[in-house]
Amino acid sequence: MHIMFDLAGTVLGALDMSLRPGIKETISALRERGVKVNFWTNGPVDYYKHILKEVGLDGDIYSKAKELPFKPDICVDDEPNERMPGRIYKVKMHASDVMPGERILTAELLCLDGQQFFWD
Repeated sequence: MHIMFDLAGTVLGALDMSLRPGIKETISALRERGVKVNFWTNGPVDYYKHILKEVGLDGDIYSKAKELPFKPDICVDDEPNERMPGRIYKVKMHASDVMPGERILTAELLCLDGQQFFWD
């Protein structure tokens, strides 16, 4: 499975670039289960590479303005649109530390693919 996460407003605060509560743990749990996780943005890719490095996240970042070289299974975004490939998982915007978005649950994302997972 391959999941794309939007950056501003989804992974990072739209106003302060803070991390969404629990996002590092969610991404780590997905990767531990063999899910490929990448990011995409409408903003400058090099800027977001720097931000992700500062907050301790890694992964390839793609521009939403260009066609992806693969088709993700799920796209997680606070402002999805109809041109997004795969299934869409819409989340409320994470604006800042003082106006946080809700946690994105690993189990909910994994169930979107129609697969059943058993936890240890």
